[in-house]
Amino acid sequence: MDRKGWIILICCSIALVLNFMTMKDAEAKRATEDKGRVEQVEGGADVSGVADTTDPVTGADSAEVAETVMADDPYELYALTDGEKVTKFTFSNIGGGIKTAEMLNEKKVFNKGENITLNEYGATVIGALAKSYKDIEKTYYKRFDETNNSVKYVGELEDGVTVTKSWTLENGTADKAPKLKLTILFKTKEGKTFEMSQYSITSGTAAPVFVKEQVNLAGWFYYEDGDYENEDHGNFTGGMFSEAKAVDAVKTENLEYFGVNSQFFGTAIFPNSDAKSDSLWASGEEISINDGNKTGKRWIYNTGLDLPSKMMGGGETASVSYDVFVGAKQNRQMSALSENSDDIMNFSMFSAFGWISDKMNKALNGIHNWFPEDAAWSWGIAIVLLTIFIRIIIWPLHNKSTRTMKRMGKLQPIMKELREKHKDNPQKLNQETMKLYREYGVNPMGGCLPMLVQIPIFFGVFNMINAAVELRGQPFMWVDDLSQPDHLTDLFGLPINLLPILMAVTMVLQMRMTPQTGDKLQRRIFMLMPLMFFFFCYNYASALALYWTTQNIVSIGQTWLTQRMPEPELAKKSAKGETTVVDDGKPRKKGFMERMAEKLEEAQNQRDAAAGKTPAAKKKVPGQLPEKKAKKRTPKTGG
Repeated sequence: MDRKGWIILICCSIALVLNFMTMKDAEAKRATEDKGRVEQVEGGADVSGVADTTDPVTGADSAEVAETVMADDPYELYALTDGEKVTKFTFSNIGGGIKTAEMLNEKKVFNKGENITLNEYGATVIGALAKSYKDIEKTYYKRFDETNNSVKYVGELEDGVTVTKSWTLENGTADKAPKLKLTILFKTKEGKTFEMSQYSITSGTAAPVFVKEQVNLAGWFYYEDGDYENEDHGNFTGGMFSEAKAVDAVKTENLEYFGVNSQFFGTAIFPNSDAKSDSLWASGEEISINDGNKTGKRWIYNTGLDLPSKMMGGGETASVSYDVFVGAKQNRQMSALSENSDDIMNFSMFSAFGWISDKMNKALNGIHNWFPEDAAWSWGIAIVLLTIFIRIIIWPLHNKSTRTMKRMGKLQPIMKELREKHKDNPQKLNQETMKLYREYGVNPMGGCLPMLVQIPIFFGVFNMINAAVELRGQPFMWVDDLSQPDHLTDLFGLPINLLPILMAVTMVLQMRMTPQTGDKLQRRIFMLMPLMFFFFCYNYASALALYWTTQNIVSIGQTWLTQRMPEPELAKKSAKGETTVVDDGKPRKKGFMERMAEKLEEAQNQRDAAAGKTPAAKKKVPGQLPEKKAKKRTPKTGG
């Protein structure tokens, strides 16, 4: 090919490339327009209908809506707490609600550089209208009247009803969470009617932050008629023979709020008096979550509350309003949302101790407030101080327990004789044991009392730590995050968490220093407790192991101090009438063991009477075998 041929070939190639690029741009433009039209059809937005009139209430020109390309144009509002930005709300034209809520001060567990975003897995916005759990609007709304703390949207439903959604942001303080006010205004066209209750207001979703997040602390919830209900994914799972259902419809009474939550975050909607309703629904779906460390299946939920029943005639207007909370569940802020909103904390596991969890959380925050905001390890130190204060408060019980166990230890030789003497008569053994405790003024329950007191405290702290968003990402010594296990390394594929190991070791040392009571089997079972707590706490938040380890260390010090006190004396006491005279001669009322011994003795007398034995015969040979058995043995001895 000559030079002229090459020039023609190159020019043709350039022309083909330019033509291809031009066609590609045109195709992209058509795809954008087609997408807008599809969204318009799917969302039910009637552009021609909106263009017919100007809304007399909002003043928005519907012709502008018709001329606008039906694509999302996100708008952002920033929520402040004491002047600091804490949440970025991103609003969407599709649905006219909150598309996402980004927590600016909360990082993901493993992807440390990324902020946590609520409703990021949601298919629809927070505040969307829905005809059913499957039919949630994707109506296009025109945005107008934007300010730095408010925004309005206007659109049209397929029913020919113009809807205006007004969002107003209220900033917060350390004791009051930021929240939004949502007002929805409906206006019917002339000649049209509209029943509001055919639609419901939806909450959006709150997905787990990480794969191993606790299932029992995530779900959907509502508060009605004085009761808080937290539901999990059980209603939406199951196989062929399961009773699981795709949607759960609930009839409520005096509903105060509803929403969705994860372990540390949530969305709650509070209907005002003009939006009260008794029909609530919830649905869920299983999604795949990658938290930067693991990938797993978890459930997300969406809830909806029906609008109040109201039939609107042509040209009429009606409105409903809601307070909306979206963010981190901090206890003191939750309490300020409404009269009963503190239940959103969802201290669900061992809920009987929820009131203890609430007090512990407030005490922990109070102690943390002693430190400057930039103090290192402040939350870890606050946990240590809280534990020390708890141990100081229960110190009298601990001291009394140790001394009681020492006195019981001194009774072991006598107890051994009684067990040998009455090994064939358990009732008599119990009676004589109670009598022995009464004579020496020993209450065996006194040795168990500190443990009984510590159990509700432990579960209260356990619940509190699981729900304490304040501990997320807080370091302490070698711990990177007090809300997660203190994982140091892996050994043969097993995670090595140091704090639970220290907890088990200090627990064993504490038990070694405590006087041993009971038989050998009881002592062996008691020694298994460190192993049980070790496995119980190993993969939980390191703050829990820090609390228990600190408690063990303080308890060891208290036990050491008790052991250096004078040994308790073991002396018999004499009974006179309704009171027992102690060594100092001062009368006192009968104690628990004395009353228990009397009841056992009374029960034994009743059994003896039923067997034909007289109390007189019993008194003549106290502590001996029944006379009838003794007579049976006489011939054998004489023979």
